[in-house]
Amino acid sequence: MAAISSIDPASRAKAPEDHADPAFATTLAHGLDVLAAFRNRSGSLSNAELALHTGLSRPTVSRLTHTLEQLGYLKRDAKGRFELGLGVLAAAYPVLSALKVRQLARPLIRDFAAYTGGTVSIAMPFGLDFIYVETVRTTDAVAHLPDVGFTGTLATTAVGRALLSLFTADEQAAYVANVKAERPEEADYVEKRMLPDIELCKERGFAVSLGEWRREIFGVAAPLYRTPSGDCLSVNCGIPSFRFSAEQIERECGPRILGLARSIRSLVANG
Repeated sequence: MAAISSIDPASRAKAPEDHADPAFATTLAHGLDVLAAFRNRSGSLSNAELALHTGLSRPTVSRLTHTLEQLGYLKRDAKGRFELGLGVLAAAYPVLSALKVRQLARPLIRDFAAYTGGTVSIAMPFGLDFIYVETVRTTDAVAHLPDVGFTGTLATTAVGRALLSLFTADEQAAYVANVKAERPEEADYVEKRMLPDIELCKERGFAVSLGEWRREIFGVAAPLYRTPSGDCLSVNCGIPSFRFSAEQIERECGPRILGLARSIRSLVANG
C-alpha cells in the first residue's frame, strides 16, 4: 500500500483506532498536528490559534510549541507568534534529495511552463491529498503560485486523477473508503466523477480538470511511474484559464503533457 502510505498527520492523530493502539505515540502525533497546522498557510500562529486548528488544549499546545521551538522545528517572530523553523527543512532534505527526477526533469518542465504560461509540478500522493516535490514556473502573472511542499486534494484535480491511475485496484478501493470515512463531502464526487475520469486517464494517458479545483485554473496531468518501493509520481500543469480554451486543453495540452511524461520517464530510465 505504498501509494497511500504517506498519511496526513492531522487525520492520523484523530483516528480512534490509533488511540486504542498501545504502540501509538499520542504525544508525538499531537506534536505533528501542531506542525501540520502550518501546511499551505503563510504567516505566523499563536498558541490560541494552534489550539483552535488542532483541537488540543492551550496548555498542551504551549508545551508542544515550547518543545518544538527548542528543537528548531518552530521559531518565534517579533510578536512572539510561531513560524516553522529550519528544522523542518532539514528533515525534508533527505526526501527531496533522493528524488533524482527533480533535477533530471527540470529543463523539460521549464520548457512546458514557458509554453503554457502556467506552473508545472511533479507530485506524489499524501494521504487523501497530493504533495508537490518539484515546481517550476516562468511567470508570476497568476494569483495561485504553489511551491514545493504544497498540498491539495486528490479528488477534484487533474494531478489527483493521474496519481490514482497508478494505484492498484486494492489501493484505489482503500482510497475511496478513506474518503468516505474522513471526507464524506467528497465521496459522491469521487464515485460519480473522479473514478470514471481515472479510467479515462488510463486509456489516453492524461487527465484534465477544467476549473473544478480552482475556477481560474485549468489543470492537465499525466502519470509518470511507480518507484521500486511503490511510490507514485505524476507531472501536472496548472494553467490560467484565460490562456487556453477547454477545447485546447483537451486537444493540445493533454497530448503535449503525455509527451512530457514519456520524456521524463526516458530520462529517469537512462539516468
